[in-house]
Amino acid sequence: MQFSQDPLLYLAGLYGIQTSYLDMNCQVKPASREALLAVLKALGAPLQEAADIPSAIRYKNQQQWQLPLEPVLVAWENDILKLNLRLPSDLLNTRLAASLILENGQTREFTWLIDSSSILQSAVVEGRTYLVSYFSLPDPLPVGYHKLKLFLPGRVLESLIISAPLKAYSPPAASEKIWGAFLPLYALHSQNSWGAGDLSDLSRFLDWISGLGGRMAGTLPLLPSFFDAQTGPGPYLPASRLFWNEFYLDIHAIPELSACRPAQELIRSETFQNTISHLQSTDYVNYPEVLSLKRRVLEELTQTFFTQMPDRFSEFQSYLASHPALADYAAFRAAGEKYGIDWHLWPEALRNAHLPDTGFAESAYQYHLYTQWLVQEQIDQVFQKARRNNLYLYLDLPVGVHPYSYDVWRERDSFVPTVNGGAPPDPVFTSGQNWSFPPLHPENIRSHGYAYFIACLRHHVRQAGMLRIDHMMNFHRLFWIPRGMENREGVYVNYPAEELYAILTLESCRHRSVIIGEDLGMVPPEVRPMMDQHGLFRMFVGQYALIAENQIGNIPPRSVASLNTHDMFPFAAFWQESDIPARRDLHLVSDSEAALELGQRQQVKKALINLFHSRGFSDISPQDPSAALQAILILLARSPAYGLLVNLEDLWLETAPQNVPGLRRDHNWSHKARYSLEEICNLQDLLVLLRKIDQSRRERSLAT
Repeated sequence: MQFSQDPLLYLAGLYGIQTSYLDMNCQVKPASREALLAVLKALGAPLQEAADIPSAIRYKNQQQWQLPLEPVLVAWENDILKLNLRLPSDLLNTRLAASLILENGQTREFTWLIDSSSILQSAVVEGRTYLVSYFSLPDPLPVGYHKLKLFLPGRVLESLIISAPLKAYSPPAASEKIWGAFLPLYALHSQNSWGAGDLSDLSRFLDWISGLGGRMAGTLPLLPSFFDAQTGPGPYLPASRLFWNEFYLDIHAIPELSACRPAQELIRSETFQNTISHLQSTDYVNYPEVLSLKRRVLEELTQTFFTQMPDRFSEFQSYLASHPALADYAAFRAAGEKYGIDWHLWPEALRNAHLPDTGFAESAYQYHLYTQWLVQEQIDQVFQKARRNNLYLYLDLPVGVHPYSYDVWRERDSFVPTVNGGAPPDPVFTSGQNWSFPPLHPENIRSHGYAYFIACLRHHVRQAGMLRIDHMMNFHRLFWIPRGMENREGVYVNYPAEELYAILTLESCRHRSVIIGEDLGMVPPEVRPMMDQHGLFRMFVGQYALIAENQIGNIPPRSVASLNTHDMFPFAAFWQESDIPARRDLHLVSDSEAALELGQRQQVKKALINLFHSRGFSDISPQDPSAALQAILILLARSPAYGLLVNLEDLWLETAPQNVPGLRRDHNWSHKARYSLEEICNLQDLLVLLRKIDQSRRERSLAT
């Protein structure tokens, strides 16, 4: 077999692996042969060493031509679906039949003749001739998920057809300019919560923002976590993307509490109240202790609920019947409590996704059933309040899950366990990032009709008026880092972008959820045009733009602007330049990189001060983060961005970040807000600034 290029590079291309990437200095970085071989093996290529490459190429080429019909097809709304069929040449002049089963159950039958007029091309593969035949459905399809059955001699093939709106859901008044506030829910503590924010705090947060004229309440993912000592409480490495975290339950809002005397007595006990007071007084969230405290009460409620079966028990049973995966998840979590969270070490039957009733404690199983029902109920209440009042609950869909998660255990072949998802070095994270999660397998998720991806997305858009898609670039490609290699040694693997966008626009429109794609970092040139094509909103992050581009830049109208993200140091640290030595001390940048960045930062600040002066803000100095903060927030409020999301911690000049990516620090994801929710609501300087932002947003709306 002859190749016009290196056979390894050719094979990588067949598997959708990019053999080089542009680094942060716009220099081409070729992938190493070791990395390419490791990723090819991870994708299932039949090779062990370089000598196997030619046979692996033959296998892949033959496999592609022996697949007559793609497992997934996309039909954009009002377009005619066109099919290309790969068929053996002996089917020429044969009449084929197909059935189209619509989402509503209706069936349409088709036949067509494979004659010379329908042939687009032919090819000889391993001595056999194949034809590419063209066929179109007669009419546009209704929006939805449909099934096409193709009847060939001796076999029947099935494909999922995603018939989707071209664009995601758009707000009724997309020209309006709105704003909101952001704070991680764990940090949003109140006088009523037990050492960390809960869903009632989120509801009150939404009310407070609305009272000031805001329309968005943003927080980090609310998904379940293992809270284990090794991986910590990170919300971007959840135990599942299909369920919620009972950690955020407001115990006092649970209806069964009023009828459960043991739970009431436990809460009223002096020891219990002293523990609550201690947890409320700390600067950081103690996840194990808070959850342990809540669990003691929830276990009492669970026991009472299952033994006494109150009036709401029938509602609970109906919920279980309509959410069959919950019983499986509850069994998984209960088994994890018995055998440890690493399911690779469980007894073989349990390890292989079979959970007999004797494999876990019934009380733990019932606890997870009951608490998932409760947390879904409390999240529903927050969402419904937001929708009634024309407000947005702004949630976040992480790009990955914990390697020990329920999702990886249940959807085993949808994930690639021998690599980690991450990102190459960029101007903010100059060492690159390893996110420690197994990426989705691009071919296997297609063969399963994207069932897992659709379930994850639905779980979020049902509750989120606005949904941020973490690392939007993963719809196109994801940086895979083979285990044991440095972050910068990873390679990009392509994903079927059109199919993923079709699912996203379909689910977005069905649930009226605005989609914001997180398009920060190393963004391929095709990503933002495709986001625009499909009606997604972009992100504009002021500090990131300043660091990366040395300018504020043009802010897109269809975007949500902010000063920073949870992975960045707050504005005060940025302005005071304290983030640079902090990152140097954490070995995220070298001494020379830190010195270079410090010089660049000082130039950025000079340019910003000149900009502020030209826009009427005359009292700005390099040493005054407060005045600079007010000026830049007002400028963002006057911008064409659809939404402005204000990080509340910026408003009291916080300098500590919520998270430093790539590092497992004691205080990552644990930093409480400096003030309680009650205190925040009465900070006069903060209220004055937010009212100025609201006024600026309203004026910009009128001017649009």
